[in-house]
Amino acid sequence: MTGKYNIREEAAQRFYRLPKVFFTNERYKKLSNDAKIAFAILQDRLDLSIKNDWFDEEGNIYFLYGNQQLSDILNCSKPTVIKIKKELHQVELLEEKRMGLSQSNRLYLLKPVAEISDVKQMEEPEKEPETLGTQQKLKSLTSRNQHSLLQEVKTFNTNDTDLNKTDLSETEIKINQLREKTDIPEVIVQVLIKNKERLMDDAIEVQDVANHYFAHQEVLTLHQYADALQYSLERTHGRIKSITARLTKAVEDKKKWLGIQTQPIQKPVRTELVPDWLHEQNTKEALKETVSPEELEAEKAKLLLKLAKRKSK
Repeated sequence: MTGKYNIREEAAQRFYRLPKVFFTNERYKKLSNDAKIAFAILQDRLDLSIKNDWFDEEGNIYFLYGNQQLSDILNCSKPTVIKIKKELHQVELLEEKRMGLSQSNRLYLLKPVAEISDVKQMEEPEKEPETLGTQQKLKSLTSRNQHSLLQEVKTFNTNDTDLNKTDLSETEIKINQLREKTDIPEVIVQVLIKNKERLMDDAIEVQDVANHYFAHQEVLTLHQYADALQYSLERTHGRIKSITARLTKAVEDKKKWLGIQTQPIQKPVRTELVPDWLHEQNTKEALKETVSPEELEAEKAKLLLKLAKRKSK
């Protein structure tokens, strides 16, 4: 008997909905493909939130996912999750509400907004070169092999429960490649690994860090440079636009600090206070011990006279 619904066929026909407005509205065009696909996946999980009673007193649906859970759901690294959340928040597609101590933050997915111009582009796509270009890009994207997609978009598993986990983030791979291809010291590598999220968030190339170290390795000791690198990555506020410029400034600051620390400390000269009466007494005694030339000649004459008398006897 034919025409029956099959569980495998039904699973194969399940799709994530990707809003077309993401490719027509200037507000959303700059979103990365990661962020767009993440929105579609989270939108698909709204039904699961309803089953879990994840909606507030006003009936608004939310998610209770930490970064690790989102990393598993979206099948990407934690730094990528943080980047995706920032992107969606900036275009008002995601809202995070803090719930206080010992409570998970609530994530609200917000609806995209379409303009009249978007409606026209969707209704007449054949007259819009930009829309056709977008469709061509999507066709090209879906026709590429999995290896090529890793360079632009993380592979998202369409299965709700069986999600593949990436072993290493792209930044970790680059750090390991740097370790293998160059003789960069291990202490520098460890600083990079410790701050890999910052490297990914600010799009910092690890090779630029290595080049800067090799150019300045004679200026500071290894551990002094590692301190400067760690300080730059952990204490710099805002986005690091140029890691080379930031490290150069950190090295100069480190040199100045070391110069202050290595200056010889001048010990204060200790002066001993002498009482006036003792000072006057020493002066008088010194005067007594002082003999004039005349007195010396008179004393010498007396001695010679005494010697002459002794001989005459």
